[in-house]
This record gives sequence, structure tokens and C-alpha cells, in this order.
Amino acid sequence: MTAPDFAAHEPADAAAPEPVAAAHDAAGVADSLPAGAPDAAGPPHDRLHESLRIGSLDLDRRAFMAPMAGISTPAFRRSVRRFGAGLVYTEMISAYGVHYDNRRTLDYLACGEEQHPVGFQLFGADADVLADAAARCARAGADLVDINMACPVRKVLKTGAGHVDVHAAGIVRAVAEAAGPDVAVTVKMRSGLREGDEAGRRTAPLLVAAGAAAVCIHPRTAAQLYRGRADHAVTRALAQELDVPVIASGDVDGRAAALALLEGGAAAVMLARHALGRPWLFAEVLDGVPEPDLADRLAEVRRFAADALRDMGPRGVGHLRQFWQRFRRNGALDRPLAQALMRAPDAAAVRGLLGL
Repeated sequence: MTAPDFAAHEPADAAAPEPVAAAHDAAGVADSLPAGAPDAAGPPHDRLHESLRIGSLDLDRRAFMAPMAGISTPAFRRSVRRFGAGLVYTEMISAYGVHYDNRRTLDYLACGEEQHPVGFQLFGADADVLADAAARCARAGADLVDINMACPVRKVLKTGAGHVDVHAAGIVRAVAEAAGPDVAVTVKMRSGLREGDEAGRRTAPLLVAAGAAAVCIHPRTAAQLYRGRADHAVTRALAQELDVPVIASGDVDGRAAALALLEGGAAAVMLARHALGRPWLFAEVLDGVPEPDLADRLAEVRRFAADALRDMGPRGVGHLRQFWQRFRRNGALDRPLAQALMRAPDAAAVRGLLGL
């Protein structure tokens, strides 16, 4: 087999984020909750804090951080964990890169104890290659292996990966067998490739029968990318049809949205773009906690930046550039500081600007 191109790519998540919605205050969230939903201002003993079992994995809360290529590095995972994320994921990892021992790809398998529970997300189109990669992820400490069948990026789709097709069930079966009984195997999918395509919903029961312990649905089509609104009627339908947890992804921008999805049948919610530059969104979603004051937001920016520079060395400077404007939009940085950080040529300059 010829080794395919498994160079890193930047998904639409990182390239073109939607504007981040303003945080809900407690009163606004309470007014917008569906009938019977817990009061956002009350104690956090609601469905978001109920335990959840996914295969062999026991979780103590139901708000997760999505895997995102180029974004969910170890420093990022530690940041959202500090605000309560119940499950975090690696960046999207090329199964081919693992299989062919690509050095940079193998770096994605590094995982510190403070990041557990952690899911490793793989993408690829060859069942044997994915199975080998899953076994190696299990040995590297993965609590869960997720197969990405939801990536709308052309570079991934043209390889046969990133969407559900006739081979999907066989891939899940091979990965579940290779990962072993102690590592849960899940699938992240979209509604389909284009409008009117219900491939995700049709295929999901076959994936569960093949060994998927949970299904995460982002109910947009691949053609939509991240435009429009996620159609969570699809999420509700899957939750009724499947006998494994269904995790809802798409437009989870606050506590009200998360609670509404759980009330509609989802077992958990997955935050993505709305938590970029706003890791404290997890505290708001889980507990109705107001956004931190400016000093605390800046303290988190400094801690996150210090982590990224320590972990990544000089590469951390470029990695951090995709966050500075997001932090500015969410009130953690003022415009002059954000612009100066964007121009910072090296780690020493970043540290100097942030007082690290």
C-alpha cells in the first residue's frame, strides 16, 4: 500500500469561526428553558451533572469539548478542563500517519494524566489502517477512540474519509475489535453530504450494531460546512431510535441550548467553536456561572499561552495566533494587546507582552 498524504489540515472550524454569541445571564437562561428544565440559577444537580456511561467509560458530567484539527492541543485541553469539560479530545489524527509512523502524527498521541478522560479521534478510509491506529491509541492511554465521519473539508473527503459510506460499519467493527473492551469506540457524523441526504440517520443503527458505543451527531450536511443552523430534529430522532448515547453537537452556545438538547433526548452535548477564546463557557453551561471578570479572563489567557509555548516551543507562536482575536472578542484582551500579540515574532515577544 502506498502511504497517502496525511499532512495536517485546517478545518472550517479554525478558518472561519462564526461570531460567538454573548453569554446568557442566569435570568435570561431561565426564561428560555423548556418546560420542566432545571432552573439555571439553582444548584447544579441537573442532567448536565448526571453520570453517563459510554461503553466501558464512566463520565461524571455531560458537557464535552469537541476534537478540532489545529485547535485541541494539550494546552487547549487543559484550559477547558479547568472550567469543567467532562471529556476532552485530541486533535483529529490521521490513521495513516499513525500506521506509517509519521513522527509529527505520533506526537498527537501524547497525553498527560491531567487530561483524562480523553478521547482520541481518528480519520481514515481503510479499516485495517484505522484498526492498527486504534490499537496504538489504546496503548497510548486513550479512554475512548472516536472515528471521524463528520469532516466537511474537501482534502479529507476526497480520500474517502470524513463521511459515512457503505464501508462505515466494517470500519467500526474493525476499530472496536482492535481497541479492545476497555476502550469505548464512538462515531462522529453529520446528517449527510448534502441537503436531503439522510445517510447519517440511515447508517447510525448499523454502526451501533457493529460496535459503536455512542454516536455524536452534528446535524448539518457536509455541503453546509458551518453555515445556517444545526437541525437538531435529526438529533432527537436518532436519540429515539438508538439504544446507545447520542451526543449533540452544533450551536451549543450556552446553558439554555445545552439543557434544551438534553431535554430533547440527547445524552450529552459537545461544545466546539463557541468555546474558542472562551473556555469559561463550560462553567456557564454546567453551573450557570457568570463570565469571569477581566482579571480572571486575562489570567487564563496567560496560563493557556504559557502552556502552549512550553509544550510546542517555537511552533506555539503560530498556534496561538488563531486565538488572540477570539480572546479579544470575548473580552479577555483589548484591541492593542491582541494586535501586538498577532505581530509577535517569537515566544520571547509573546511572553513579554503577557508578562510571563
